[in-house]
Amino acid sequence: MYPIIIAIHGRGNKLPTTTLSAHWQQALKHGLQRYNQSQLHPQIDFKMAYYADHFYQQPLVLSVTTATAIQQIYTIKQLPTDNHHHYYKQPLVTRSASPWITKIAEWIEDKFSVFSFISKPFLKSLLPDIYHYFHDQSYQKAVEQPLVKLLNQYQHRPIILLSHSMGTVIAYNVLHQLSRQTTPPQISTWFTFGSPLGLTSIKGFLPKITHQPSVKKLATPDCVTEQWINVSDKTDIVCIDHDLSDDYLANRHQIQPQDYYITNHYPGNSHKSYGYLWSDVIAKYGIPKVTL
Repeated sequence: MYPIIIAIHGRGNKLPTTTLSAHWQQALKHGLQRYNQSQLHPQIDFKMAYYADHFYQQPLVLSVTTATAIQQIYTIKQLPTDNHHHYYKQPLVTRSASPWITKIAEWIEDKFSVFSFISKPFLKSLLPDIYHYFHDQSYQKAVEQPLVKLLNQYQHRPIILLSHSMGTVIAYNVLHQLSRQTTPPQISTWFTFGSPLGLTSIKGFLPKITHQPSVKKLATPDCVTEQWINVSDKTDIVCIDHDLSDDYLANRHQIQPQDYYITNHYPGNSHKSYGYLWSDVIAKYGIPKVTL
């Protein structure tokens, strides 16, 4: 039985669901072709858990900038040398500060919640959808429903879950909920990219919304059965704590996050989902392919 790919996007307003879904598939397929000289298996379906319409009345219009960037998916052929090699649990030298500075920043965030403290006053005004997710239960349930529906609909098939940014937080909560079902969905591979799940401010809310108020340390949801792959760019400020492997315990299948660092080549935005989707890490792990 072939798996199904289910995807959930990040925060902010988005293009209409059919357009966004098509762009994610284009980026994913191009990554496979760039790095593996392969293509997505034709019997694998792709479904998008689209929730932007629960906060924004009108979807985005495809701008000239976005259209140009999408076209570049097909024009980037020669890859920078630093993107040919990825070191598991070891940071690459990218456009960001040196690795030891990043480690210090992550340690400060974990121990003292400095960045979380700074971000909280601005959360409501600058990131209203994330603020409402943590503080408005009706909104929380509404944005989770598309993913809950798809995961339950395809629970009889192996599932590859792609999640970006705020979508990784929603996915974490949903996967914990569904793990308690008599027949939970089976997530063979869970990709998180551009994820804020390492931030203390985010982790502080998770025990409450996952209904684990007394938990000492968070863990991988039990319905993730084979691998959780976390991908980040060191210049992506949304995931300033890039290492999730030391934040989340293994689940009953002994699955915990595996951290990979890339350079997100989307023009001018190291957090963009398309840039993560066409990376070599996404292309190499957990996506069944057909060799060209």
